[in-house]
Amino acid sequence: MTNARRRYAQMKSLLEVPILNDKFWGKVPTVKADAIMLDLEDSTTPGNKELARDRIVRALDEPEYFGGRHVIVRVNNLSTPWCRDDLAALAEVRGDFLISYPKVETAEEIAEVRSTMAAGEPRGLHVMIETARAVIELDSIAKADGVVGLHFGYVDYAADVGSRPFNESGDDLYAPSNHYVRTKIAVAAAAYGLFCTGGTLIPEYKDHDKVRNFVRTWADLGYTACIAVSPAHLDIINEALTPSSGELMRAQEVCAAYEEAMSNGDPAAVLSGRVITMPDYRVASLVLARAGEEVGAA
Repeated sequence: MTNARRRYAQMKSLLEVPILNDKFWGKVPTVKADAIMLDLEDSTTPGNKELARDRIVRALDEPEYFGGRHVIVRVNNLSTPWCRDDLAALAEVRGDFLISYPKVETAEEIAEVRSTMAAGEPRGLHVMIETARAVIELDSIAKADGVVGLHFGYVDYAADVGSRPFNESGDDLYAPSNHYVRTKIAVAAAAYGLFCTGGTLIPEYKDHDKVRNFVRTWADLGYTACIAVSPAHLDIINEALTPSSGELMRAQEVCAAYEEAMSNGDPAAVLSGRVITMPDYRVASLVLARAGEEVGAA
């Protein structure tokens, strides 16, 4: 499984950092995030777009500041006056980072983003599903060239369709309108080998019990990572999305049994009286990958 889902399997927590906020920017080297998201969209006001862009370009020239973490830069949408300048500036930067593209609606948009950056190094795209049109076009978006990750922007989506974003208790999404989309995005990501991110933004984001419940719902649906709205959420995300010792032990047993059966030419593997299939092996190998363990190719 040499796809983006495997490559980014250990990336569980992402912290969005407004680069113009010196207090937050100064914490980047020490936060417990697997990835840092530098934002040119929501957290950057129109009057500060150019300044933020320049600072991000300079920051990317000093990758050691990120301490080996993944780096993702969220640009503005093509419908804005700033996107093409964002992409042109980033195309000139060398190094390993992803582009997060918000409010995507079609695969043609993705092709235009890639074309605008064609002069630079190829960049993987983390695209944000935030509109009704994007949900309709999800299959073509997920399989578009260059896409390595999907994100469900549930607040923007609710605003676009006119639905309630959250349930009454405020620790989950409003089920009738949002659970279908959240599940569909998880399925598309799994089908095309992409990593998949949710978020921790809820009305009472300082109530860590509610945040923990919310993050657990992403993990249970197959999302591989979460974007933290606060550094205080990083421990919650890392705990929820890290395989437990029991899950890890079971995955090791499944992989060992399956690989031994295949090497012996057996028609199937059996563990504790239960048949182990190729899908079981794939799930178990991904659990090991998320824990940083390698398994044999199958």
